[in-house]
Amino acid sequence: MSILKITDSELYDLGVEALTNKLGKTGASRFLIINMHAPCTGDYSVERHEWQDNLPDIDTLVEQIHQASKEAEAERNRISKLKTYISKNGKPLATRIREISDEDLYTLGLEALVDRLSIAGMPRFIRLCAPGTGSYAADNHKLTEQNIVPTVQEVKNEHPGNEK
Repeated sequence: MSILKITDSELYDLGVEALTNKLGKTGASRFLIINMHAPCTGDYSVERHEWQDNLPDIDTLVEQIHQASKEAEAERNRISKLKTYISKNGKPLATRIREISDEDLYTLGLEALVDRLSIAGMPRFIRLCAPGTGSYAADNHKLTEQNIVPTVQEVKNEHPGNEK
C-alpha cells in the first residue's frame, strides 16, 4: 500500500496505531496533545539576518560540523537507551512513558511515525492532527446518489417510535 495513495483517515488511523504500538495509549495521547499545542514562534526574517551576520569562517565551520556529528551520535545513543528504558519485551510501559520529557516523547513519536508511515507520511499525519485541518469528515461521510436525501420511509424506519 502506498502512503501517497491512501485517504487522510486511513493515514490518521495508521499513525495513531504506530504511536500506540510504540508509546502506548498514554504516550500516544500525550504526543497528540504536544503536537496540537506546539506553537510556531519567532520571526524568520529577523532570525535569518542575525544568522547571516554571524557566519563563521571555514575553519570554524568545519569544527562546528565535527562537533555537531559527535553530538548527533551521542543523541542517537541516548534515544536508543531511552527506547529500551520505556519498553519491556517490545511493549511500552505507561509508568515510564509518563516519566520522560515532552521533547523525548515527541522525538520517539516522530520516529514511530516515520517507521510506520515513511518520511512522506509522517508530515502528512502531523498536518492532519493540527487543529482545524484535515479532511476526516469528508473521507468518512462520502455521499452517494442514494443517500443524499433520505426518503420519508427511511426516516420512519430510522425513528419508528416517532409516529403519531
